[in-house]
Amino acid sequence: MRLSLLLSACLVAIASLAFADDKEKKEDKNRSEPTITPSTMSVARKLDQEEFPTSFERTTLWFVVRVPKKTLLGIDNKGSKIDKFADDKGNSLVANRGVFQQVHISTDRSAMEVAVSVFNKCPGKGASKLVLKGELSLEYGTDEKSEEMKKVKFEAKNTAKAGDFEITVTHEKGNFGGIEGPIFTLKSKTRRFKGVTIKDAEGTEFEVRQYVPFSRVGGDPWMTSFGVKKPLKEGTVTVHYFSKEEKVKVPVDLTVGLDLNR
Repeated sequence: MRLSLLLSACLVAIASLAFADDKEKKEDKNRSEPTITPSTMSVARKLDQEEFPTSFERTTLWFVVRVPKKTLLGIDNKGSKIDKFADDKGNSLVANRGVFQQVHISTDRSAMEVAVSVFNKCPGKGASKLVLKGELSLEYGTDEKSEEMKKVKFEAKNTAKAGDFEITVTHEKGNFGGIEGPIFTLKSKTRRFKGVTIKDAEGTEFEVRQYVPFSRVGGDPWMTSFGVKKPLKEGTVTVHYFSKEEKVKVPVDLTVGLDLNR
């Protein structure tokens, strides 16, 4: 896997890692064991402090972890550890305080993009590789359950509740991305959310598209947004979630090459 590091005087250095080809991606998805694939890296060099007093050094490496047949909820930071993040010249980029950071979760929640970001550190002169070793602990949902909201009217500002979940209709009709039906937000007290299904009075299921990752800010409720592909005035909304969560350990052992000559 080749990583190209683009260096330019007085600019932040950015490196983009070439993904595996389509065949390799399909093979990763079909495997039963967890897999890790590097995705992107960025390096910022500190500039002249008189000219650019706010510039700083920073190294960030992203990778995608796939865990087949698991619905991922997030990172268990207490159970995760970074044993080594260094270049091949022996320069350590992170001390014991290094942590894995969740970036994105795939729509089916079987994959997650994770980052390791280090401030005030860059690969040393003459370095040709980066090495990341450790263990990533991920939490996933088990014991699937559901909550049902019947006869929900898809009118702007209308709300409906069931258990720990609440939906609010924001638009009666969508007008972008192939969405012609209502758009609504879903709030939850728990992150053990899996997805939603919607049916009309005759039992016909409507296609639903999730717009944003399930997330929250500070102590706010967990929240995401959905759009119904076809117009719908009233229907039954079923929220699928997990009553329990468990953890899976994924070893991390990545060696990524740098091309300093490009």
